[in-house]
Amino acid sequence: MSRHPRRHFTAGFKEQAVARLSEPGATRTGVAHELGLTSSQLKGWRLEMAAAGSAEAIRRQRAEAAELAERRRENLPPEGRGGGYAKG
Repeated sequence: MSRHPRRHFTAGFKEQAVARLSEPGATRTGVAHELGLTSSQLKGWRLEMAAAGSAEAIRRQRAEAAELAERRRENLPPEGRGGGYAKG
């Protein structure tokens, strides 16, 4: 059994292939067949993109939280200078 050389696809091709899955009536098997891919390749790309989107959302959320924490620290009065609540 001879093996075919491994094919490489650009990120743009993968994105377009996965986007085709959103078209009305499109099936993973049908899109894969039209593009000369296996259904499992297409599934893997879809899962990778979903995970990347989730990871990006998490990174963005953490960055925003860090920025907010830094701004809060900048706005706090220095310790020992008053500006806090009076102890009673």
